[in-house]
Amino acid sequence: MTQVRLLYFSRATRDMSLSDLKDILGKARANNDSLEVCGMLCYENRYFLQALEGERSALNELYLDIAEDPRHDEITLISYCEVDSPTFERWKMGYAAGSAEFYRLLKEMGQTEFSPAVMNEAQALSFLKLMSGNQSGI
Repeated sequence: MTQVRLLYFSRATRDMSLSDLKDILGKARANNDSLEVCGMLCYENRYFLQALEGERSALNELYLDIAEDPRHDEITLISYCEVDSPTFERWKMGYAAGSAEFYRLLKEMGQTEFSPAVMNEAQALSFLKLMSGNQSGI
């Protein structure tokens, strides 16, 4: 079974409330559990940055569903590659939002606000990995 990592960002079509984010994460975690998919999501400044890992066909289907979600647009695939083992296997869907650590990491990357469009693949993946250790409690 080929494991892949899909990394993308998108722009929310409106500001997401705490209730919206809880709904997104609740559904994602249940869905990912049944699909044997894991990942990490960051949301801030109306941008989503997400890594998903799992079996190729499951991720392909999931990405098509994500692309049809009306809560976001400007969906941009950063990378899609095979992986030997998942990076985010501890979480069906980890989550982090704006926090002191979040903005400290952005500053280290030369950013003053969260804008995944200016991150390259390595920066986006590194940011998600680092934030996976500083998750928001949702």
